[in-house]
Amino acid sequence: TAQLRKAIESRLSVTLTEDLGDALANGAVLCQLANHLRPRSVPFIHVPSPAVPKLNKIKCRKNVESFLEACRHMGVPEVALCSASDVLQGDAGRLRGTLRALLRPGAAEESPAAAHAAPALPGPLAGFALFYVSVMSLLFLAYHKLWGF
Repeated sequence: TAQLRKAIESRLSVTLTEDLGDALANGAVLCQLANHLRPRSVPFIHVPSPAVPKLNKIKCRKNVESFLEACRHMGVPEVALCSASDVLQGDAGRLRGTLRALLRPGAAEESPAAAHAAPALPGPLAGFALFYVSVMSLLFLAYHKLWGF
């Protein structure tokens, strides 16, 4: 637990409270960690504000679910993932396994989905070029049929 605390604190330049489960229970720090490992992996994070220092349960759940989804996309095996209720209840036991799997070297480098993704098109105009060649070929054939050349 001390190693995970140090890893999170050093990567995010934050100081977490003594109870790691409570510090991570609202999901905001977890989402920031996921975005640190892979930018934009969590598109929206609900964070506490000075006016409202504690997030409501719905926002906490959305943060935690977004974090777990980001973990899946970064290649954390399903068996290593904790449940949202584990995090929300401040149970650091299962969360430790998820964080270890996420923070292991090379975990955020490539997801299984990215490894099997279809290759990108050669350029943004490739589709237009294919369409243009097809239309010109049809016009050429129509011209020769109509005028008998």
